[in-house]
Amino acid sequence: MDEATSPWLSGIHRDSQPRPLSISESYCFAVTEPQILVIKVTDKVKFDRRLSILVLLVFIGGCNRMPDDGVQFAEVSQSQPITIEDFSDLKFSDKEGVEVQLSEVMTRDYLVLVVTRGWFGGVCFYCASQTSRWARRFNELDAYDAQLVVIFPTETQEETVKIDELTQRIQGGDIPNDEIPFPILLDVNLTSVDQLGIRSELAKPATYIIDREGRVRFAYVGESIADRPSVDSILQQLANLQQ
Repeated sequence: MDEATSPWLSGIHRDSQPRPLSISESYCFAVTEPQILVIKVTDKVKFDRRLSILVLLVFIGGCNRMPDDGVQFAEVSQSQPITIEDFSDLKFSDKEGVEVQLSEVMTRDYLVLVVTRGWFGGVCFYCASQTSRWARRFNELDAYDAQLVVIFPTETQEETVKIDELTQRIQGGDIPNDEIPFPILLDVNLTSVDQLGIRSELAKPATYIIDREGRVRFAYVGESIADRPSVDSILQQLANLQQ
């Protein structure tokens, strides 16, 4: 048993190739930015009950982290100017082509509206990363009585089927998710994108926080396809609104 190896653990060393770990030499690693943090738990030490508990705590606390796709979104603290005051009348459509008015899906105190770039010959890497992160952390919105809706703009009705590529990237991309816990609505012909004044090679990536009355309480429109607020930034804005 002393010579047994664990097939799902390997040593992580900056200057060497990964190697199998023996049962008496275990490591826990956590992906951080910008490097991998390696914690040596024990070296040739016999596992007793207390040490086993320690290893378990380190493994759960230090390794159960969101996968890292290398993207860093902006830590945003201030809202930007908006073009319209009331978002409740904005209209989108679901995958089946049924029209959906934004006010119809508002069921919580706040709604986080994430407008992706849309279909531009493919789903952009940053759209997939942003929405995948929200899928991972969706339950954190409950503390602020908030919900999330994602918008996928398309120039034509024929391109609406491309929404399937976004859902595939959210579930099977670099940050995989078992399910997508929020609705993804279509903005066909960029109608709402034009109302919001964010058209630029489809849409500029934008994130808004809207209250139950449809009033915008926070707005951020990116200057590039990678310029988007982090999940933590939006959660902090929601916390500020509750003060």
